[in-house]
Amino acid sequence: MNWGLMIAMILVYSAIGVQAGLALSPLTAIAVLVLLASLGFALGEMWVPNPRMKILGVTWVIISMKVLYGLAIELNRWDYIGLEALGVILLTLVAVNIFVAYRHDHDAIAAQSTLVLLAIGSTAGSVLGEMGVAGMILIATLLVHGLALHRQSGNLAALGVAASNLWIGMHAITGGFEFGSLRILALDDSLLLFVLLMVVSAINATMAARFAREENWFSQAFKVVGLGQPGLWGVSVSMGMVGALLAVASSREDVGYALGMVSFLGACFGGSYLVVRGVESMRVMVPLSIAAAPLVAILVLGDGSGDLVAWIDSYELFTILATIVTGFVLLRDQDRVTDRVLWVGSVVVLGLLVILVPTESSDSGGDGGALLLGLLAAMHIGTAILAVNRESSALAGITVLLPWGWVLIEELTEEAIRTLLVANDRVDPGTMIDLEPFPLGAYLATACILMVVVNVRMGNEGVNLASKFLGLSEVSASVRDSGALQLWSIGLWLPMLTILLMSQFGGFNAITLIILVSMLVVLHLVCEVMGLRIGDPVAMAAILTVSLVAMQWRNGLFVPLSALLCLSLMILMFARGSSRESLYTGGLALMSMPILLALSGRDPVLELASTDVLPDFDSSMVSVALAAGVLAVYLPRSGTIEKLLNPALAALWLLVITTALAFSHEDAIAQTASLGMFAVSSIWLVARGEVRAELRSIAKRDSRIQMAAEASKGGDGGVSTYEPIRGEMEAKRRKSRHKGETYSLAELYTTDVSHKPTVVLAILALVLGSGVLIGLLTGPNPLLLVTVGIFLTALIAIARARTERLDLELPHIFGMEMPIAAAIVGLVAIHVISHLGPGSSNRDLLDMAVLITLLLALSAISLIGKDRLLNRIPIALDWIVLPLLAGRMLGAVMVEALPFPLTIDPFEGSMLEWKLPWLLLESVLILCVIADILVDRKRVQLERGDWKGATGRGVRALFVVLISFGPAGILAVASCIDQGWRYRQPTAVGLAIPAGLLALISTGAWFETSIEVLPEITLLTGLVLLVLCALTVPLKGEKWTMMLAVNSHMLLIMIGLAGYATSIVLPTLLIVLSTTVWVIGIMQLRRTLRIWGLADLILAVLVALIFVQGITEPVTLLIALMVLAGELGLGLMAGPA
Repeated sequence: MNWGLMIAMILVYSAIGVQAGLALSPLTAIAVLVLLASLGFALGEMWVPNPRMKILGVTWVIISMKVLYGLAIELNRWDYIGLEALGVILLTLVAVNIFVAYRHDHDAIAAQSTLVLLAIGSTAGSVLGEMGVAGMILIATLLVHGLALHRQSGNLAALGVAASNLWIGMHAITGGFEFGSLRILALDDSLLLFVLLMVVSAINATMAARFAREENWFSQAFKVVGLGQPGLWGVSVSMGMVGALLAVASSREDVGYALGMVSFLGACFGGSYLVVRGVESMRVMVPLSIAAAPLVAILVLGDGSGDLVAWIDSYELFTILATIVTGFVLLRDQDRVTDRVLWVGSVVVLGLLVILVPTESSDSGGDGGALLLGLLAAMHIGTAILAVNRESSALAGITVLLPWGWVLIEELTEEAIRTLLVANDRVDPGTMIDLEPFPLGAYLATACILMVVVNVRMGNEGVNLASKFLGLSEVSASVRDSGALQLWSIGLWLPMLTILLMSQFGGFNAITLIILVSMLVVLHLVCEVMGLRIGDPVAMAAILTVSLVAMQWRNGLFVPLSALLCLSLMILMFARGSSRESLYTGGLALMSMPILLALSGRDPVLELASTDVLPDFDSSMVSVALAAGVLAVYLPRSGTIEKLLNPALAALWLLVITTALAFSHEDAIAQTASLGMFAVSSIWLVARGEVRAELRSIAKRDSRIQMAAEASKGGDGGVSTYEPIRGEMEAKRRKSRHKGETYSLAELYTTDVSHKPTVVLAILALVLGSGVLIGLLTGPNPLLLVTVGIFLTALIAIARARTERLDLELPHIFGMEMPIAAAIVGLVAIHVISHLGPGSSNRDLLDMAVLITLLLALSAISLIGKDRLLNRIPIALDWIVLPLLAGRMLGAVMVEALPFPLTIDPFEGSMLEWKLPWLLLESVLILCVIADILVDRKRVQLERGDWKGATGRGVRALFVVLISFGPAGILAVASCIDQGWRYRQPTAVGLAIPAGLLALISTGAWFETSIEVLPEITLLTGLVLLVLCALTVPLKGEKWTMMLAVNSHMLLIMIGLAGYATSIVLPTLLIVLSTTVWVIGIMQLRRTLRIWGLADLILAVLVALIFVQGITEPVTLLIALMVLAGELGLGLMAGPA
């Protein structure tokens, strides 16, 4: 607060002094200013000795001196004195300022004299020229540092270091200017500016080291604003370097001159830092002092004489020699230097080199950035050596990050600036740093090598730049633990990102890009294989894939980059797949990405130069070769993988898109090769890809058998225990259609032990899904069904043979083995969906004949080698009939893609496309019905009992009727009625009777007589059923009553509505039904039937009143009332019951 008020007062009273000089007459102004200065000195004398008022007193003394300095300048402006007299007066005032500073013992007063002396030196050029300016600046620097030494003041030392360099930088960068009556002269003499800055920097470096640990104003100011409290050396040198770099920037056009300045600045302040870090001062000063004289002599002798040695001028020679000396001094004691200083210094040096070293294209007479990149490469080599020798993670990080990071940042910044300028209608400045492909490629190749060397030498633990993350937040913990900032990982994704972006801005041609990317990838792969690289190989594969595919997306180069990716994935899968099984899934899936890009047919955004030099290959054949490469690594190891589904799916996905690319390019060779590879790979996976899963199933089976053996031993004597698993397995066998009761404990305990063929199911799903898609796009295709069916049959046969050889079972769905069930459903789906496709016709059904044949074959395969055929044959028959019916119904309701049931005339149309499919279907249905009859008789002989149930038997007969055109349906109905009667199953017979009428309807399409006699048959059947219903009373057939009543009602009401809706016949039939049911209900004591009969009677009355004409005639009405009376009389008879 005190310092703030002090500065404010000084500014305010300085402004008062200036305004007095401008607003008042000269004499009045002189009087006012002298009075103000006298008042300030008096207040100072009075308040400075008082500790509580010292700051205020010092403030007034400073104000008084500033007023006097201002008065002297005003006297010159009023022409009372000349410039020479002004200089003498100002120097006298500086002496007075120093005297007052010592009198009051305060650095703030002395600091003012230093600043004024520097200002005097800047204006001395008006009289003494540039040499005078340099001399006065040097004297001012010596004065302030002399005061600092005499007073042991860190404040003055820090001020001298900062102010002197800033003053020199101001002279170098501005080119001279005028301030009031003062004229600031520029330092145009390059040698003078160079030597002055070198001498002043040497003095400042010495003073900074001398007072490195002293308190100072600048450090306190940093602390007040919350930026910490840096030491005097750091804060003063930092501020001084700003001025020095201004001088360097002013000479940017002369690279040797600017780098010479940088070299001696490094020598001065680098040596100073070593002294601060504890190195003996003479150890640093001796080599620098010895080298200084000849180096300055080189500058003096070479000034204005052109090149000294070959094409090197004096400043370039100075730079080379000074750099060697500086490097020797710094590296000799580099163990005293902290890692932070070294890596910050390397960043600063890189920035200076990028700014100072010109880069022009070779077309413009430049070197294409070769010099800049060469200097930077030398610096990176140095940091790499230091990182290895010091085992420094910071230097290792900067060695890896800096080469790629600065190129990336510079290019992004440049493009952002150019975009803003163009967007605001400004002239595009063009490229600021022109780096040609070959120098840039060589530079980045060097960076790749250094990255590997540094990472390898850092040991097995590596360097994780996120290791200091505390993990207090979820994000920071994830970043820390992910390994994304591990130096090996950064050494892959950062170069890839840089290469990708630089290729968009013309940084590479096709050849340099391929060479650089290949070199980077090969180095990482070699280190991974040798076990030197630290990091997740899956992440490495992902980074490589994303990077290379992005390059293909932008620049093309499909063949070389895809080949590089394939080689990388093959090596990673081969070397690390056994320990990281996810690599197989990742490798196969990632390999599909460039093939997907090729399949999209997208043209590259920017084709690089020299692309036409590369050989042109067919992308479809290349894709086949790439897929074959990764599959060649995966397939031999597929059987040993624990989680086999994911890699198998990835392999199938790769094969599918490879095949799709071959077909999209219409390359016959690629098509054949891809399909053959798909078939071979699928068969291989089915035959050898599930070894681990099979072993687990075998182990489970053996474990259950062992449990059964122990349970058997326990039951031989002693107290037996009940095993819960036994009850569970017994319940499962009772629910299973294909498993019967067993007396073997081993067989019982292994009831649920099966091997789920995951790979087979995945391949089935893929093939069937592809078939459905192709069928939808191309329409009915019998050849497609044949091909898919044969392939699936082969896979299923292999899977079944393998499980049988291992004495295992496949899991079942509704009694059918899962792969066969999936194949049947899929084939039916292909058949139905294909008839929704373009050009499809429900009259072209050759594919249905193929489907029926395939279903027969698959059902037959399900029976081969199996026991309990009496259980399995009906299941196989169901898996023929039910899928055919489901497909037929779906196809019929979906835009009538397939003919509706009961409407088929098999004797019209084409023999191959219409007659053959329907005749084949009917033949198969008849065979199914006959097989069911034979199985049923065999079960009766063996006293196995019925397994279908009444509803199941009737529904199966109905299903056959719905897809038959007559004969098979009639046979199924007859069989159902026969079996239903034998097993005393009214429901089965009840379902068969209407099914029989439907079978008669189905023959109507090709046999018209059946339709003609259908009403009479329906009426007769209904009456017969009604009579039989009545006979259940004397014959004690109550079990059949309800079925006969339901069917008779259905048939008679249906025929009444169809032919006699407006005549007396329908009410009569209803009355007959009502009477019969009512009487039966009375006789059998069944209230339901009596209520049903009453409902029939009410319905008959209503129908008669509404629909029958002439019902109100006397005779007719009399007859109706008599019938009604009779019904009611029967109702009264039911009362006592």
